[in-house]
Amino acid sequence: MGKINRREALTGIGATMGAMTASLAQAHDTTAPKGAWTTVAPLPAPVQEIYPAPFFYDRPGREFERAPYNIIVSAGGLTPDSDHNVTDAVTYYDPLYDEWGFATKLPAPRHHIGLVNNRGYLYALGGFSRQPGAGWRMERDCWRLSSVDGDWDAVAPLPIPQAENVCVSLGGYIHVVGGRSPAGSLNAKWSDHIDTSEHWLYDASIDRWFSLAPLPTERNSAAGVVFSGTVYVFGGRTVDGGNSNAVEVYDPLADRWEKARPMPQAQGGLAAAVLNGKIYVFGGEYFSPRPGGVFNETWEYDPYRDTWRAVAPMSRPRHGLGAVSLGDAIYAIGGAAGVGGVGTTSAVDKFEI
Repeated sequence: MGKINRREALTGIGATMGAMTASLAQAHDTTAPKGAWTTVAPLPAPVQEIYPAPFFYDRPGREFERAPYNIIVSAGGLTPDSDHNVTDAVTYYDPLYDEWGFATKLPAPRHHIGLVNNRGYLYALGGFSRQPGAGWRMERDCWRLSSVDGDWDAVAPLPIPQAENVCVSLGGYIHVVGGRSPAGSLNAKWSDHIDTSEHWLYDASIDRWFSLAPLPTERNSAAGVVFSGTVYVFGGRTVDGGNSNAVEVYDPLADRWEKARPMPQAQGGLAAAVLNGKIYVFGGEYFSPRPGGVFNETWEYDPYRDTWRAVAPMSRPRHGLGAVSLGDAIYAIGGAAGVGGVGTTSAVDKFEI
């Protein structure tokens, strides 16, 4: 894969960077409210290892002007309710009515499949399939959906099989960062996988992938957000090691990563979302010391001051969950209340501050 001409392709992204200067003088208020978690309508079925996303649709006659559905979509995942534990179900949540509905199923069951809204379409990227006796196999398939009752269309596959990564939309392009990939020709078991630092950009206008600067710290099960024209990657873990507290920030104009202040605690299998000019990171699991456990901590990160503080802990801690910011709240969706596949849940909680 060749390098994209970023100066040309990403023109306009840097405009949002100027907004940062307006808040630099604001003091970090340690007495600020710490927020609260409340329970909302559960998923139709328990599911974990999901990457839900908001969804937008076309306004007729205005190709690039999209209006929000004001819904959250979840696709695939691991669930005790499906064969081989992997599901092709696609569901959506409408916060206005506090209700879940069903959308068109994925073309094939997947877990750890990346979902991202880009220019009004919903993209499902990579992930794992699970065949009888074949363990977890990473896939390259990528699909696109234009409406919740429409058909999934195939688009250019990922350059390599890659899963359990960070997928975000920035400036009209999709970024896929880090995660896990096959170590060689085998692609079926945990021992076949390695952590990757690969960073790919997808240009939907030409249906092509391009290689960008790799993530400095290769890892999987991290969380990522876009804030003020940059990509933030939080925490995660490695195949052979434990959790990470690394925080790394990508500047698309320079095609360069920089390190930010590490998380107060190393967490993998976590989630993150942006709300009111701050980034909130929560959930995840740990395996050592045995028997391991699940985190309930919620951390607030101020990207202007590069500072962390603890806010209201999760009322229902879990890992393998998804997080979506919609309106004035963050929604924590699904996951598991115990280590690994133990306690897969349909819980959905709303965080407000």
